[in-house]
Amino acid sequence: MLNFDLMDTVAGKQVYDMGLQKGVINDAQEMVIEVLDARFGMVPNEVVETIQTISERDVLKNLHRQATLCPDNIHFKEILSKTTEE
Repeated sequence: MLNFDLMDTVAGKQVYDMGLQKGVINDAQEMVIEVLDARFGMVPNEVVETIQTISERDVLKNLHRQATLCPDNIHFKEILSKTTEE
C-alpha cells in the first residue's frame, strides 16, 4: 500500500488549485445573483443560467459592479447580453 500525501505531488497541487479556482468563480457568480435578487427581486432563470456559464473572474467582477449600479434589471440584462456576445 502506498503511503503519501497527495498534496506533496504536482498533480495533487494542480487538482487543489483547480478546485480553489472553481470555488472562487462559483462565489463570484453567486454574489452577482444575490445583488440582483436584493435589488430587483426574483432573478429570471435565463439570467441565472447565463451568469453560471461565465468562468472569468474579471468579467464576473464587472457584472457585480454593474448589478449594484444599474437602475433596473432591464439595463442589467442588456449589459449581460453584451458581455456574453464578446
